[in-house]
Amino acid sequence: MEKFLNRLLIGVSIVAVLGFIVVGVLIYQAMTSDGNEKAEAKTLHDTEIDNEAELEAKITEGIYVPTEAEFQWIVHRMTHQKVAADIKDGSTEMTPERIGELLKTLDETDYIHEDVYLRILDEWNKGNFENAVEAHNEILSLQNGTIGVATRLFTPEEEQEFIEQNFR
Repeated sequence: MEKFLNRLLIGVSIVAVLGFIVVGVLIYQAMTSDGNEKAEAKTLHDTEIDNEAELEAKITEGIYVPTEAEFQWIVHRMTHQKVAADIKDGSTEMTPERIGELLKTLDETDYIHEDVYLRILDEWNKGNFENAVEAHNEILSLQNGTIGVATRLFTPEEEQEFIEQNFR
């Protein structure tokens, strides 16, 4: 009888430990992810728009409301015009119209990091791009990126060369 009780106690203990592990994992997952964050972490290829240029145009023209991941993508690409970084993946020309359209998008959406985007874009809308290095690295961090950290602002000559190579 004593052997049976020992085995029963061991079995119940194992089930209890496994239960605590499962509950712990579920609590951890709930605490480390916002409900929408996983949905927003989609890549651009998960959208209905297959072409990056098409996506960029639709966002800029205000005929497509981007997901938060897409919004981050376009703001990040815009910073490439203003900053020096070892690696850059793509570029989107920074224009007053594009900045205005992104600000309008913020009025129509409820992004998790809306305050970050508003702080960045408000300065750009005023013609102040001194925050571009910080903006680039902050957006890169929100995208869980680690490669291509911006190190400094471009000189006016470097920016003009970047514009000529990428947009003209």
